[in-house]
Amino acid sequence: MKKAFLLLLSVSVLFSCSDSGKKDGNENGAACTINGTYSSAADGTVLYMTPIDDILTPLDSAVVKGGCFSFTNADSAIAVRFISSQQVIDGNFVVLEPGVVKVDFTGEKFASGTASNDRLSRFMSERTKIVNLRRLCKPESLDMLGLDEAMRDSINDVKDFANVAYEAYVIKEIKENIKTPLGYLFLVQSVGIVSSAKLHPMFDKVPVEFRDKLYDVMKRRVETEVSDAAIYDKYHDEMLKSLEATSVGKIFQNFELNNINGGRVLLSDEVFANKYTLVFFWSGWLEDIKEQVTALSKVYDTYRNKGLQIVGVSLDGNVDNCKALADELDIRWVQLCNPSGGSAEVAAAYGITELPAAILVNKRGTILARLSNVSEIIKKIEELF
Repeated sequence: MKKAFLLLLSVSVLFSCSDSGKKDGNENGAACTINGTYSSAADGTVLYMTPIDDILTPLDSAVVKGGCFSFTNADSAIAVRFISSQQVIDGNFVVLEPGVVKVDFTGEKFASGTASNDRLSRFMSERTKIVNLRRLCKPESLDMLGLDEAMRDSINDVKDFANVAYEAYVIKEIKENIKTPLGYLFLVQSVGIVSSAKLHPMFDKVPVEFRDKLYDVMKRRVETEVSDAAIYDKYHDEMLKSLEATSVGKIFQNFELNNINGGRVLLSDEVFANKYTLVFFWSGWLEDIKEQVTALSKVYDTYRNKGLQIVGVSLDGNVDNCKALADELDIRWVQLCNPSGGSAEVAAAYGITELPAAILVNKRGTILARLSNVSEIIKKIEELF
C-alpha cells in the first residue's frame, strides 16, 4: 500500500486570493491579514485555520458572510497554516507573514499578495501540473484515449522530460527555503512525487522547530523507501508465504468480515454460490477511486446475473465513510469494512501491497488471477464472459 499511503499524505486542493481586502491592522506592519472569498459557501460556513500537521485542531476561525471571510494574525513570526471548512478538505496552505494575503477558494491561484505566498502559489501550481501529467500518462488513461504506440511513446517522452525538469525545480526551491517553514512545506509536499533518494538528504537540514508530527511521519516514510532492502529483509518471509499461498492455481483463503450494511459475510458462502467471485481490495482515499469504482460497478451490473460476484474489502479507517461513499457510488456488490477487525489482516494474507487490487476465484475455490488495477480487472472479467 506504499502508493496508496503516499497518495493519502500528498492530498492538496487548489484555492487562491481575491482582490478585495482591508488594511494591515498593525501600525508596524507585523500583522498578517487574510482576506478571502468563497462564493459557493453558504453564509455562516465556518472556516478554520490549523497547523499543517494537525488539521483537526483549529487555531483560529472565520465565518463566511456574503461570500467573504477574513483572518487577522498579530504575530510577526512567519508560519505556514492550513485553511479549510473541515467538512471536506476544501482549503489549502497559506503563509502567515506581515502583509495582506488574498484568497479565493474558487480561483486558479493559491495564496498570493506577499512574497512567500506568491512563491507558494507557483510551487503548488507546478506540483499540480506534474501530478495531472502523470495521471494522464497512466496506462488506463492512455487506453481510454485509444492512442497508437507511437503517440504513447511521445507522450511518455514528454512526461519523462517534465519529471526531470520538475525535480530540478523542486530541489532548487527546497534548498533555497530549507531554513524556513516554506521550505519544510515544499519538502513534505514533494514526498511521493520527487524520488526519495533526492529528498532524504535534505530532511535533516530542516530546523528542529519545524519537525512536527507530520514531518516525523513523512521522514519515517521516506526512510522506509530509501531503506527498501532492510524492510524487504524484515518482511520477506511473510510476504513470500502470503503470495505463495494465494498464487494462481491455489485455493482461496477464507475469511469472515462485517458487511457495511449489517451482519457478517463468510467469503466461502459467496464463492460457492457464484460462477466467479472477485475479491476487490480498495479504499476511498485512493486517487481517482470514484471513477475506478464507477467503471467496475458498470461491469458488475452487466455480469452479476450471469454468475459474477464482487466482494469488496475496504481498507478505509472509518466504516461510516466507507458506507457513505458506497451509497454515493451506488455500489451493489457485497462490501466489507473492518478497520480494527480484520480488513488489513485479510489484505496481508493475500499479499496485497498496493491498492486497488483483486483476487479472482472460480466456483471450486481456485484462484484464477491476481489483478493489480481496475482496467486489468475489467479486461479479465470480460474475457471470462
